[in-house]
Amino acid sequence: MVLASLFVAGCGGSEQGDDAKSGRHSRSPETTGEQASPSEPGTPEGTPLAKTDWAAVINDIDCTGAGNEGVEILRTWYADVRGTGVPDAFVSFTCRHQASSYPQQLEVYDGSSSPDSPRRIGVLLSAEEKAHGPGPRVGVVSFAGKSVTLKLAAYTADDPFCCPSLRVDRTFTWNGTRFERKPGS
Repeated sequence: MVLASLFVAGCGGSEQGDDAKSGRHSRSPETTGEQASPSEPGTPEGTPLAKTDWAAVINDIDCTGAGNEGVEILRTWYADVRGTGVPDAFVSFTCRHQASSYPQQLEVYDGSSSPDSPRRIGVLLSAEEKAHGPGPRVGVVSFAGKSVTLKLAAYTADDPFCCPSLRVDRTFTWNGTRFERKPGS
């Protein structure tokens, strides 16, 4: 029993923090080991979306299953990859559920849209992508010019839910109207 507890703790250590005011769980740079500063993507300066309650406005994922507790925002990054002068919001989320692990989704919202009903301009990772297990997990998101790269952890058929063993990079480039995925990524 002790070995099983150590195994689970070793693979799936918690990266979530609790927001005592809203009761929602979220990941933050402090808990994921990532750092954010005013000069790096991830700082919402200059966008009306900085104070958006993402869990309240995201409504395109079905989180109505038994035992479900709603949308869980995992991380939000801000970057101006479209060259508009206003950072867009890159929002990673999942369905919070006590019994199992739901797939993650990463969406992009127009940084100059209304914080009460932000305009979605792209989906870079869909919750529908489930080959094995709960689907890919977002690790790191990086930005360079008009491109965004996702470093994902994915599952093989033999991986337990705690420990995805594949590492996958996906790069998307803004082409002036939408995000195009780089072939082979």
